[in-house]
Amino acid sequence: MRFLSLILLLTLSLFGDTMTPKQLHVLQTVRDVAKSIPDKNGKTYENTVSAICLTESSAGKNTIGDFRHKKSFTKASLGPMQIQVATARHVAQNVKKLRWLNTLTDVQLAGRLLGDIKLSAKVATYYVILLHQQRPDKFNAISGYNGGSVNHPYYARVMKNMDIVNHLVSSGKLS
Repeated sequence: MRFLSLILLLTLSLFGDTMTPKQLHVLQTVRDVAKSIPDKNGKTYENTVSAICLTESSAGKNTIGDFRHKKSFTKASLGPMQIQVATARHVAQNVKKLRWLNTLTDVQLAGRLLGDIKLSAKVATYYVILLHQQRPDKFNAISGYNGGSVNHPYYARVMKNMDIVNHLVSSGKLS
């Protein structure tokens, strides 16, 4: 057991050291936004949203997803949080502060999600909060971020990335 813990620690430290300054900047921006958006009980989800960011885009390295499988760019998963236009519109309908997103065309909204880290993080954070309100079980809420209520492989990747986020925080690379 100690050997496995040592291997995990070594892996985490290597991964933390191989992250580029840009990836660390993306993760810190995502964390800062998530810290500023509490749920109705005052809880914030900066670790969860950061782990999802690592899972979805490797902290901003891969900002366009699912494009090959979609007929339109506006249906792709975009930005560091891999938000789809339809998801952003759903969040905007449920979050008064984001209703202005529905005044944008799909192309305008896609461009904003792709290029604006803070907007991507805001939409993602509110989406995580909505999922936690609808699905009190952490597993189902996190699975829901990737389009399902039960997604064991996705949840496992997010939890593995949660360990990396915790290591980056404890080592002072993220606050």
